[in-house]
Amino acid sequence: MTYQEVLERVSMVEDVSVYEFSSEARIDLTVEDFDGFDEDWCEVFRDYDVEAVDEMVEWLEEHAVRVEDDFYTVYYFDGFEVHLGYGSYDI
Repeated sequence: MTYQEVLERVSMVEDVSVYEFSSEARIDLTVEDFDGFDEDWCEVFRDYDVEAVDEMVEWLEEHAVRVEDDFYTVYYFDGFEVHLGYGSYDI
């Protein structure tokens, strides 16, 4: 699996922001599940296409050489990494 093939696949999911760090051989993915704060400063979460995100995760798991699942999930491929997190992690 090449960097470009993975990039093309993950870019198909609308609710996922993709950040490339080609100089570091790394792709960062953020599932956009957070929409900001309301007038009382309570967190506002947004709906996202869970099925599409789950399919992407399954695809990454199937094609990765190795997966480390901690707070963020890291998918290791030959020569590069994919880091997956959620927007709500950064609150």
